[in-house]
Amino acid sequence: MRKESLNFLRNLLTTPSPSGFESPGQKIWAQYARMYADEVHTDSYGNAIAILNPKGTPRIMLDGHADELGLMVKHIDDKGFIYFQRIGGVDPAVVRTKRVDIYTAKGVVRGVIGATAIHLQDRTKDSKPPKMHECFIDIGAKDGKDARKRVAVGDPITFIDTFEMLDKNIGVARAFDNRIGTWAAIEALRIAATAKKKPKCCIIACSSVQEEVGGAGAQMNVVNFTPDAAIAIDVTHATDTPGIDAKQHGEVKMGKGPTITIGREHHPVLVKRLRGIAKKAKIDMQIEAFSLSGGTDAMAIHNKIGGVPSSVIGVPNRYMHTTVEMIDLRDLQKTADLLAAFCLDLKKGEMFKVNV
Repeated sequence: MRKESLNFLRNLLTTPSPSGFESPGQKIWAQYARMYADEVHTDSYGNAIAILNPKGTPRIMLDGHADELGLMVKHIDDKGFIYFQRIGGVDPAVVRTKRVDIYTAKGVVRGVIGATAIHLQDRTKDSKPPKMHECFIDIGAKDGKDARKRVAVGDPITFIDTFEMLDKNIGVARAFDNRIGTWAAIEALRIAATAKKKPKCCIIACSSVQEEVGGAGAQMNVVNFTPDAAIAIDVTHATDTPGIDAKQHGEVKMGKGPTITIGREHHPVLVKRLRGIAKKAKIDMQIEAFSLSGGTDAMAIHNKIGGVPSSVIGVPNRYMHTTVEMIDLRDLQKTADLLAAFCLDLKKGEMFKVNV
């Protein structure tokens, strides 16, 4: 991966961006985008959009979502302990003993999600993961009055696990899901912008807000920028770790290239075109059936403005929705390369339609 591109990725991953509070990361994305795009836009909810060749056709939307999972202060008790609710699909079984940052009006407050020592637990009872409202954050406050001076209900919270390379290819981070999608979207635009052959299509790279809480940002962007086709870039489950049954969840391996999904909102003509480009460009690609347990921004896009041909490119991700997500950066680079090759190969005015 290009050194400048890796540094940009690192900045994205280490900047807090929980759903509804994405603007710090969006500033970094937009700053990078301005070096390569013809236009960069933001809107009232903080979506960031970069456009290359605005008069080109077709209009291709490359969408990643900027938001990460997080928590929000719900209640502060009289002892000074802080209770919280989830922002997005946080698993309560993995939050205890984590260090967190609480973003307050006065600055960042560090805390820990407490866990009763094993010596003090009632071992006659079944050990079950706590419910989210039973977990609490300890900031070392002496009482509720002290805690309320420092923290307020509604303050967003992120885990502090940061981006780290385990070797030259394998990275871990608390939220590859899905700043890597926004990275791939703008990196594909950069590759197309600097290619000898200029794209005939218009590339609309989007860093969309609030996917983890319903996909609102992508819906705003598709209405505001009216694409002719859209590709959502997101993480997908790598199923190559112990305890996952491929018969139930499919076979996706980290390091074997991005995936393309078939069925449901995934437009068959667009899917076929992308698979053809991958073969032509000699980019490894894995195939997976549409998910029965989750969704992406493509679900929010495909049925808007009369129907937008949509597809999803997935980056295999181990341990999704935890603080130790893992990807192979070669899969991520191949994703950006595939998207750029697709945009550069499109003919002027090319459209995607199911023949009936």
